[in-house]
Amino acid sequence: MRGRAIGLALMTTVAFNPVPSMGQTTSLGSPRALLDAWVEHWGSFDLDVVEDLFVRDQRVTYFSSETEGLIQGFEAIIEHHRGFGFEAGGAERDQRIWVEDAEVFDFGSTALIGAIWFFGDPQSPDDAQRGPMSLLAVRTADGYRIGHMHFATYAGTDP
Repeated sequence: MRGRAIGLALMTTVAFNPVPSMGQTTSLGSPRALLDAWVEHWGSFDLDVVEDLFVRDQRVTYFSSETEGLIQGFEAIIEHHRGFGFEAGGAERDQRIWVEDAEVFDFGSTALIGAIWFFGDPQSPDDAQRGPMSLLAVRTADGYRIGHMHFATYAGTDP
């Protein structure tokens, strides 16, 4: 299975060239820094931060564990986050997201990150919703940005 993920990343590297900066402000110099910023972003529920993390055009894509079908384009990703309760300036929430077992496969202009995501109370991880995730990090003039994310939920961990 690991070979398939690396093969997908290699195919994606060829098909998804780095994009120029489009006003993105946060410098994320490594794929791991991007993953860490994404986790922090989910902790803040700040809709304004989405533009600092994702590629800001129609090529960015997202498979959610909460909705069917491909979410495509930056505006659609903004709306998807709004549906989770994200708002301008952020909001306080009881539950948090965190990742474990993250692995980064760097391919130069892109990197593939695989991890297990958890959503819930970090003090009770056995009760948290969780599953596998992958993140395609694309190198831009301003550092790495998310070009694609994919989430799934392990059976029996839905809230």
